[in-house]
Amino acid sequence: MLILNTLSILVQVVFIVFMSLISMNIIRHFTSVKKMVLIAPALFVNHGGGPLPLLGDKEHIGLTNFLRDGIKKHVNFNELKAIILVTAHWEEKKVTISSSEHHDLYFDYYGFPPESYKYKYDAPGNPELAKQIQKTLLESGIDAKLDPQRGWDHGVFVPMMLMNPAADIPIVQISVLTSQDPSEHYKIGEALYKFRKEGIAIVGSGMSYHNMRAFMTDRYKGKVVNEKFDAFLNEACTSSNDKRREQLLMWDAQPEARDSHPPRAAEHFMPLIVIAGAGGKGPGERIFNWDLRNTFRLSGFIWTGE
Repeated sequence: MLILNTLSILVQVVFIVFMSLISMNIIRHFTSVKKMVLIAPALFVNHGGGPLPLLGDKEHIGLTNFLRDGIKKHVNFNELKAIILVTAHWEEKKVTISSSEHHDLYFDYYGFPPESYKYKYDAPGNPELAKQIQKTLLESGIDAKLDPQRGWDHGVFVPMMLMNPAADIPIVQISVLTSQDPSEHYKIGEALYKFRKEGIAIVGSGMSYHNMRAFMTDRYKGKVVNEKFDAFLNEACTSSNDKRREQLLMWDAQPEARDSHPPRAAEHFMPLIVIAGAGGKGPGERIFNWDLRNTFRLSGFIWTGE
């Protein structure tokens, strides 16, 4: 009887151990799958006029609220290893990449209150990531250079101070091209796509509408001046890659396109084209749609899939 009881206990112990091992393997399997499919977003945001979103400007309140609070519904910043940020306020003949461990802020605006020249945003740089980006671009046939000197302009620190005030995520800033060629910018995005699979977000900072003369003359017009172009953007960005690419490469032939981004002054549109190129195969999602001064319609987009 004692022997039978002992055998019964041993069988139960073996069974429990066996089931525990199976459970651990199942958990390990699904954990690894989750890690494999985790991909950082490609995201385009509007950064507004100079430091106005940071100054509490009433005309920017919708944009400020989105960058500070609304963005968190779409991006978990705690999951990001780093951010590659393409800024409209840095134009170069070849793609230029910030490559220092730390970058001071570059206050590339004028005529604003003294406090707007005292901002701090001490997120680290990432020299190793900068080198990897340069290598990736060069291998894709895109000329690129490193720059350890230039500070982070307001296309970087204005949205980032609102989106991630903790400043605990490394940032590498990337320029757009003076050519303002949509095919070149889309190709840059396609090359950067691979970094999303490494948990690195690709963020474009610009404006989906940016006409400086109209900002002055049409500021109280009382009707949306770029409704057709904004509708085109939404259709293009929420399409799968082939259609998206085809449409965005012909962006300047669309109704209201050159009123929204005048010739030789489309630098604020180029980050969106880069981000669309980094979006992968699937469609994007419009996550921001708001009328600045009830006149200029701004849209933001995100791509979260492969």
